[in-house]
Amino acid sequence: MMGRPDLVSAPRRRSRLRRLRRRITRSRAFVSTLAAVAAWFIKVYARTLRVERSVHPRCRGLDPLRILYGFWHGRQLLLVPTFRGSGIVVMTDLSWAGEIQAGILSRLGYTVVRGSSRRRGLGALAAVKRAIERGQPAAFALDGPRGPAEKSKPGILYLAERLDVPIVPLATSARPAWTVPGTWCRYLFPLPFSRCRVALGEPVTVADGGLTSERLDEIVSALTTETDRAVGRRVRGSSVSGYVGDRRSGSPGST
Repeated sequence: MMGRPDLVSAPRRRSRLRRLRRRITRSRAFVSTLAAVAAWFIKVYARTLRVERSVHPRCRGLDPLRILYGFWHGRQLLLVPTFRGSGIVVMTDLSWAGEIQAGILSRLGYTVVRGSSRRRGLGALAAVKRAIERGQPAAFALDGPRGPAEKSKPGILYLAERLDVPIVPLATSARPAWTVPGTWCRYLFPLPFSRCRVALGEPVTVADGGLTSERLDEIVSALTTETDRAVGRRVRGSSVSGYVGDRRSGSPGST
């Protein structure tokens, strides 16, 4: 019986510590500080990258304030410093991580709308629509926030049709790079001093006819494959060998 108080108090102490940790990490001060540090890190990190751009000729004639950009969730990191300060409208989900992401993006010059295809999606989509009508471009992680990978949600096609705005596919790649293990989207993290490429593909419109979610998936995936090849990154399913940094997932250079 002498040890019983300790046996009872140990779970209570752990419970109190969990509540304290949650209270700290969910606090506005903690989230704000973490977002500020992360935004600073992205600015410094971006200076180490050797980024080249590829822009389809048809992009040059577009109104830069009336564009919908679409890309895969796993290739978004390189886009953040590339388009910072542009005022592009982006959506982040309502999770704790989404709140931190919103803080980072707003500090880097993006306009952030909270919501996702899973929660408050219609309200967020309406907010993006109003922003475009005011003269701001918008960007979508087509398969976000949680997949399935490389399967786009219908929101971008809805906006493109209602507003008669073109969709510009985006793709990024880098070598060497790290594919973050266990991520559903095979999240690509370009290593410092890597060779990177950001590609803006040929604009497409719903008015052209035949543009479905499946067709948009094909367009963005093809551009991503092309961008991988441009930096010498092994393409999934390819029999081509001899690519530098061609390693398994979870190590630098993996696809």
